[in-house]
Amino acid sequence: SGTVQVRLLDTPLLDQDGKTVRFASGAVGEKVVVVNTFFTTCTLICPILGAIFADLQDQLGDRLGREVRLISITVDPQTDIPPRLKKYAEQWEAKPGWLFLTGGKKDVDQVLEGLGLYSADFTEHPSAFLVGDGRDGKWTRFYGFATPEQLMGKVGELLSGRKAGGR
Repeated sequence: SGTVQVRLLDTPLLDQDGKTVRFASGAVGEKVVVVNTFFTTCTLICPILGAIFADLQDQLGDRLGREVRLISITVDPQTDIPPRLKKYAEQWEAKPGWLFLTGGKKDVDQVLEGLGLYSADFTEHPSAFLVGDGRDGKWTRFYGFATPEQLMGKVGELLSGRKAGGR
């Protein structure tokens, strides 16, 4: 894992309810966020990533949605339209504060490129998590399967960094 530079684009995307959400100002906003990528027809890696987020959701408790947001972005926006995302979110018992995002292919690709998560062949998408603070722009990338504990540790660090900074 390491500190990375990301570009947060304020591209309009769609969430699992079909609502338009601007990525930088709406999805990330002022929150501490954990981002991953997936596609609903993926049977190998994505279920593991989903399980890690489901676990993280439990560990976050009432901080989810309030201080922290989980963001799962599909790498196959042509297939993964909002109703599909909605069904997928239900499989994981996703609570408010866990966003599933799709949109026009060009829009989604641009957002993923800005995050360093784009891959021309979506089936080869990198297994990675980004943890960042939308307010101060500190981002860390975890490659492979980070544990919920590792991700939670970084989230905790960012949250306590804010308190220390008197914000």
